[in-house]
Amino acid sequence: MKIEMILVLSLFSPLVEIFPNLYMSWWAPSNGKLQRYLDMWPRRVAVVFLVWTPMLVILSKIIQPPELVWVMAILIFSAFGLRLYFFKKSLKEEVKKISTNIHTSKLPEILYFIAFTSMGTILYTAVPNKDWLVPAAILTIFFGAFIISTFRRGKNKDITLDVMGRLIFTVGFLLNLYNLARAASAAI
Repeated sequence: MKIEMILVLSLFSPLVEIFPNLYMSWWAPSNGKLQRYLDMWPRRVAVVFLVWTPMLVILSKIIQPPELVWVMAILIFSAFGLRLYFFKKSLKEEVKKISTNIHTSKLPEILYFIAFTSMGTILYTAVPNKDWLVPAAILTIFFGAFIISTFRRGKNKDITLDVMGRLIFTVGFLLNLYNLARAASAAI
């Protein structure tokens, strides 16, 4: 099967970030329906597996030794599981009006940062040319995610900046998939 066809499922990530009110995003929806978001946790779990499984399969063709892909998988799925747990706990408090400001653990974000940075390092050494696209993709993902997390909700809520963050994240993610496909094509 062609590499690009395997990575098609990974396109769910930019899709759910562009349309956060589908309740599948890493961040809470912009429409403020927190209870609906909490009830839709199975959607977020499905998206994480749909997005990351193909990426990890392709990464296993690049990474040496291939068994190291399990470390990446543990980082990614641990980050998501912890995010789901901590964010759900905080959102439940907000829904019950116990708190109006979400304070979650930064551990999931740190794990995702490590995972994306590790992936970037692997891709940087594996792409045949234009290796500058790899850090550009990773930094664009981080920058878009920062904008989304800062301006989606709360006192800094700004729909224009939130949408810009979504678009920046999407460009970075697509560029990362492109780099992954290039690295895998060169390795196979």
